[in-house]
Amino acid sequence: MSILTLCGAAIVTAVLAVTLRSQSPHSAMLLSVGAGAVMILSLIKNMPDTLAGVRAILSDGGIDPSDIAILFKVMGICFITEFTCDCVTEAGLLSLSTNISFAGKLLVLLTALPLFEKLLDVILSLGG
Repeated sequence: MSILTLCGAAIVTAVLAVTLRSQSPHSAMLLSVGAGAVMILSLIKNMPDTLAGVRAILSDGGIDPSDIAILFKVMGICFITEFTCDCVTEAGLLSLSTNISFAGKLLVLLTALPLFEKLLDVILSLGG
């Protein structure tokens, strides 16, 4: 799906949601969340090819495959957290959105911990 198609669908969805919001706020929210989910799912079908290309480039650069897996997990956590925070904020639950954002940041830190350990080992080995 091209960016023009995605943006066009987003604009149509936004107009429909704004129109619907005055009559049925819950339906407008469900429409926007559903449209966002459909857009993301339509992009996911292209992900295996893209990830294989990125993995090949990183492997050619001598990066450990386990490090590549950690980077992809962190990116996934970030994307899912951002989408969820936006949906929850749209529903008017800012406090819950903030908590989800904090949980996502904590999960990124915990997931990336092995990379920090490797970085620390490199720094210590350079120091003597």
